[in-house]
Amino acid sequence: TETYTVTDASGNTADCSFSITVIDNENPTITCPANITVNNDAGICGAVVNYTPPTGSDNCPGAVTTQTAGQGSGSTFPVGSTTETYTVTDASGNTADCSFDVTVIDNENPSITCPANITVNNDAGICGAVVNYTPPTGTDNCPGAVTTQTGGQGSGATFPVGSTTETYTATDASGNTATCSFSITVIDNENPTITCPANITVNN
Repeated sequence: TETYTVTDASGNTADCSFSITVIDNENPTITCPANITVNNDAGICGAVVNYTPPTGSDNCPGAVTTQTAGQGSGSTFPVGSTTETYTVTDASGNTADCSFDVTVIDNENPSITCPANITVNNDAGICGAVVNYTPPTGTDNCPGAVTTQTGGQGSGATFPVGSTTETYTATDASGNTATCSFSITVIDNENPTITCPANITVNN
């Protein structure tokens, strides 16, 4: 408020006032870190990521910076991309935002363990044997791993005499793979059979 007073020679006075209002219409500023990309922590479907949270600045005192999206520095970020967003608000209600991505890459292979090698005798009268076993199932640090048979015949099949290699592959959701193999050997321990003609008697 600006006030002026006029005083005449007899000491009479009059006043007038007016106000000067300055509006802060300047947004604060804030700068986020660059995007962050890391590999997963061993055995975890994610990674602990630390960064320096941004702090906004303004032409006037009293600006406050808050995180408005994401998890925050020091959290365990999941595999994939997480957007971190920060907002600075000044004393006049002006705001500014910034965002950056924290990307965790799953570079850990799944694991899979096959049964021990199997050796059996042939089934009677067959040049092979029916063999049953428990197919292996892969495990991974992240959900979604799929196990497929990539070689051999599978449990319950009739395996031929000789050695057959059974191969299984586990593939996780990020495309990492692990493979294991074992052999099924069928031994032919069945004797052959032979029948001669009846005895023969002839005259000279």
